[in-house]
Amino acid sequence: MRAGIALLSATTIVIAAACAEDPEGDPPRVAPEAGADAASRPPPFCVDGKPAVDWPPGPHEIALTSVLPPDLSWESAEGPVRLRDYFEPCAPEARLLVVRVSAAWCGTCVWHATHTKRLLSDARFVDRLTLLDLVVADEDNMPPTPAVASRWRARVDGPGKAAIDAAYTFFAAQGSREVLPLYFMIDTRTMTLVTLSADPSPEELADKLLVELAELDGRPRPEPIRSALYDDHFTENHWDMVREMKLVAAPPPDPTNEYADLPAAAAFGKKLFSDALLSPSGTVSCATCHDEAKGFGDGLGQSIGIAAVDRNSPSVALAGHARWQFWDGRADTLWMQALAPPENAKEMGSSRLFVAHQIEARHAAEYDAIFGAKYPRPDLTALPAEGKPGDPSYDALPEETRDAITRVYVNVGKAIAAFERSIRVKPNALDRYADGDKAALTAGQKHALSVFMKVGCAQCHWGPRLTNDAFHALRFPTGKQDGTSDRGRVDVLGALASGEFVASSKWSDAPGSAKPLMLAPAPSMLGAFKTPTLRGVASTAPYGHGGKLTTLLAVTQHYGLRGQRVAASAATGTVEAWAPEFDANAQRDLVPILDVLTADVAP
Repeated sequence: MRAGIALLSATTIVIAAACAEDPEGDPPRVAPEAGADAASRPPPFCVDGKPAVDWPPGPHEIALTSVLPPDLSWESAEGPVRLRDYFEPCAPEARLLVVRVSAAWCGTCVWHATHTKRLLSDARFVDRLTLLDLVVADEDNMPPTPAVASRWRARVDGPGKAAIDAAYTFFAAQGSREVLPLYFMIDTRTMTLVTLSADPSPEELADKLLVELAELDGRPRPEPIRSALYDDHFTENHWDMVREMKLVAAPPPDPTNEYADLPAAAAFGKKLFSDALLSPSGTVSCATCHDEAKGFGDGLGQSIGIAAVDRNSPSVALAGHARWQFWDGRADTLWMQALAPPENAKEMGSSRLFVAHQIEARHAAEYDAIFGAKYPRPDLTALPAEGKPGDPSYDALPEETRDAITRVYVNVGKAIAAFERSIRVKPNALDRYADGDKAALTAGQKHALSVFMKVGCAQCHWGPRLTNDAFHALRFPTGKQDGTSDRGRVDVLGALASGEFVASSKWSDAPGSAKPLMLAPAPSMLGAFKTPTLRGVASTAPYGHGGKLTTLLAVTQHYGLRGQRVAASAATGTVEAWAPEFDANAQRDLVPILDVLTADVAP
């Protein structure tokens, strides 16, 4: 186990309790007479060693203390997984089916998946637990497929099955908004849902299981187990996740761009990034909306190029690490993203033929030094000054000519992407704290980070950039100039399939490496936008895809209220069941840790 947190062994873990009183809110339980055990109480639905019923009698309901419906089943790569198959009325001792509900995009879920073996190999639970993982969404928060269950199963470091559950079957049993993953514990001799636990620490989960097994066995409740805390604030699972928030330097490789990490391409891309003459207006460049002096943002609610656009410009400082680009994820590589603004009428109002002419006139030597050997520049002498797909004069050009122009344009995008990948940011106080410097954060900031973990922010905001790059509907207010709601991800899924510059296209340097695109219609993607990185959030107001929230407190209030105060006309989509809900105290207490999250550009 990593340094920084001590693991409690099975023999020492129970000693941590200060008292054996029932935790506040738990129902009192009466212990049986001394010596009573499971063997003295025959299972209720077993007669002469044989099942007396096909399924325990009802009423059947997905609710705590209720017998579950017998017809529940879920799909897996190996076939259907039926709840009925876990019914064992004649088991010699009580056993628990532990149904763990997770999402593949969820950071807290990933931690639990990768720490499963420790639970199932604990001597106190051997032969008394069976694990079933239900995955409610894929890595992008799209409806899961059996392949998602297989990928999730590969993460789990212990035995058990994994199936998909897009309907989130057990949500009805929660009673309140809880943080994923959720552990639902079912008595396999009666198929009663006995309890649940949300994102528990290892000690909390062990305590819950021991209490339930003792109750089913008719034994006295064991002494409660207290979680060990790092720096008096963080349980083991939460501290592990804090440590994994440390900044990493280089972005992951991009095989679709063979120039991605070429210094000469980055230097050329930096020049192009600030070149306003790539726009016919001569006034707009990439740097107009992504100003290094403003953290590679622009400080505006909605950016202004040739005209005002409908969304806020996210910083590009860490864009090379992102799985998707743009708020709606309409680009699957950084170089594809770089090719969109020039041909957007409201952003740069340019065209690929205009850009190619500018390369010919002003950047020929630099272009040739990087790309010329493989992709010689075409002869543009007889061609129009401007042109792009959809323009009659451009579409009338021979395909070979159009491809040669597009190749120049694509290489410009790849050079700009190389520059953006070269941008580094300085570590902040959170990085120093995650690295073990307890003095790096104040008491208030540590409390704020603890609240961040407890209320569920780390479900989506995790890892070095504090984002999962997935898409969520949280009803942030629109920034559209006409005031209508922004439909987000749902409107780009179809276009991705036929996108000219997607990673699987002929313009990619490694089409076979492209990520699979889940493009089936998904109602959950209505109003869904990409989780933004929190690095730099301290200095990149305003916030949200529409740029309508002006302070960090406004952001935490929006999250805490699950977007329910936004007018119906200003947002669309259904807020997800797993989105947390937290009170005004937590909304206020979160702000100090967000103030720490700077992303100053490194020299």
